Amino acid sequence: MHGAAIKVLLIILLALSVILTSLTVYAYTVSNPSRVLQEFKFRGEAKAVVAVVRADRSNVSAALREAFELLDLENLIKPGSRVMVKPNVVRLQEPPDTIHPGTVEALVELLKSMGASEVVVAEGSGEGSTMENFDALGYSEMASKTGVELLDLNFGELVNVTILNGRAFKTMMLHKRLFEVDVFISLACMKTHSDAVVTLGLKNLIGIAPGSVYGIPKGALHEADSRLGGTYMAAPITDLAKARPINLTIIDGIVAMEGLGPHRGTPVDMGVIIVGEDPVATDSIAELIMGFDPRLVPTTKMAAGDGLGVCDPAYIEVRGVKVEEVFRPFSVASSDHQKFQIVTRENYILYESRTSLLTASAILWVLTAILTVLRFKFRE
Repeated sequence: MHGAAIKVLLIILLALSVILTSLTVYAYTVSNPSRVLQEFKFRGEAKAVVAVVRADRSNVSAALREAFELLDLENLIKPGSRVMVKPNVVRLQEPPDTIHPGTVEALVELLKSMGASEVVVAEGSGEGSTMENFDALGYSEMASKTGVELLDLNFGELVNVTILNGRAFKTMMLHKRLFEVDVFISLACMKTHSDAVVTLGLKNLIGIAPGSVYGIPKGALHEADSRLGGTYMAAPITDLAKARPINLTIIDGIVAMEGLGPHRGTPVDMGVIIVGEDPVATDSIAELIMGFDPRLVPTTKMAAGDGLGVCDPAYIEVRGVKVEEVFRPFSVASSDHQKFQIVTRENYILYESRTSLLTASAILWVLTAILTVLRFKFRE
């Protein structure tokens, strides 16, 4: 009886040992970030430069200044420059769904210290009233404190813009003020997105499409994308990036969002700010940090193909914090989006558990060996 029981336990332990050992090997090899990131290692030929700096809510000003210094942005923000900052204020929801007003305030102060003569903060919310959203989220208070203008891009004087090789649109109606500034900054959240896979600097441009023309929430853009068979919104986003080029992208990843983005996801403490003049390259480095292959993510792939920037990290010089130091794969908004990832969140969790798996495997093998000895003793 005892021998039979030991035999059953031995079989169970052996099976568990094999399974855990296989998972351990998988965790140390297939899910190893160092291995998967090797393919994206910078090759020394920089076609674009992106800064990645650590940040938290207490040092946003210092982090932004560090990023600007790493990129030598004095040639972009010159004394007398007129600047428009376009934050992600898609609707009335607290960060990380929207950009924290503290980040905007720190950026405005930095721009003014560099000599900007005019700074306007502009958005065209996709839900509700832009100005009411601004007010409820603390932007009106920030504007009063810093002396900047708040502008609703959903309404006002519009101009017809021709889009060279437009995909979803050949022309678009956009707010005239977008073209009356020297520097246009996309200040974006770092989130997964149910339609676009991710929402970063380029996706942030959906907010410049006036609701008075394209609807609130920007339904005409989604309809145009559907007519093309569905491009994960890459086509209308790329058209917008051609119509109003981004001069500087700033991605606030202090607290990001994964999973059911852009509104119902889970906050992630990433503690980074990502900055770059190349909008495609900046988004691409953010995507890589989030565990995506930017060469596959529809928006960066299409935008790079249309000559708007670089999406291959091998040709993007990263200054400041290394990608591998802040690499943290995100849970996707849709299982369909896993095909754009280099490492899934689940595999990464497996990698993070590798030491525990190794320990558990060793213990199981020891127990298996002990039971094997006991079984032979009972047979004697």
